[in-house]
Amino acid sequence: MTRYDSPRRGEKSMHVFNRLLVATDCSDRAERAEARAALLMQEHKCDDAELLTVRERGEPEILARIMNSSIESATALATENAGQALAARAELLRESYGVQLNCQVRFGRPAPEIVARADELQADLVVVGAHGGNFFSDVLLGNTADKLAHLCKAPLLVVKNEPSQAYQRILVPVDFSDDSRRAAEAALAIAPQAQITFLHALEVFFEGKMHYANVSRDIIDEYQMKAFEEAWEQLNRFISALDPGERRMQRTITFGLPGPVVRDHAKATRPDLIVLGKHGRSRLADMILGSVTRDAIDQTDSDVLVIPS
Repeated sequence: MTRYDSPRRGEKSMHVFNRLLVATDCSDRAERAEARAALLMQEHKCDDAELLTVRERGEPEILARIMNSSIESATALATENAGQALAARAELLRESYGVQLNCQVRFGRPAPEIVARADELQADLVVVGAHGGNFFSDVLLGNTADKLAHLCKAPLLVVKNEPSQAYQRILVPVDFSDDSRRAAEAALAIAPQAQITFLHALEVFFEGKMHYANVSRDIIDEYQMKAFEEAWEQLNRFISALDPGERRMQRTITFGLPGPVVRDHAKATRPDLIVLGKHGRSRLADMILGSVTRDAIDQTDSDVLVIPS
């Protein structure tokens, strides 16, 4: 049976999104992440944001050979060209949304460079697109968003959809742990007007053994019902401890493993955003939640917000 961890006395639970890092590869898909970040800046009155692009580490060397120039000159030119492209996108966001973003160009591997810059800025939120513009890089190196979900110490928002308004429907899978509590708090903070559905995947651990032992269907059903009632009480206590006020909320408990339950529920209800807590207590826990996170990122159509431990 899952457990419920109540908030620790005196622990702050308020999430703020006042300092944003928006990573872009300047592709068409990245425009969705840029636009969502601009909307969040509007909603949260954020005036501290940076637009970051990471170029291939070897680009200056290649450019130096082509130009027959020094590495320093080629690096300066590559940085200037990338900076101009970033500045144009930042200006478009300013004209469209009235927000101001600084621009930063780096060279190296995308995920480590994004994480390093987020640490330097002490970013409250990192915003990226679900897929980059380079198909072969995604195939050979893996999806940058998947890597960031494991590496990033700041909350990570993976944007898939073209945004037209603030998030309206949010799905929060919960297992009653501290990690899922932090995810629930972030969901309440990131979109104050949204309806939130709290989803718990209920695993009945001994059901298979009871079937194997030829236990009657009535006894199995009674066992399932008792487990469901206990989980429902835990879910109500979990939500009450969040002090959600008058927020619009729904509660759902579904029998099954977390990954398939979250994926199937998201496909059926199509939330705008899924908010997940990232467990950090052990390698096994990280692997289990990692599969849930990857499923949410790769196998649903929703944007995904990953909250670190």
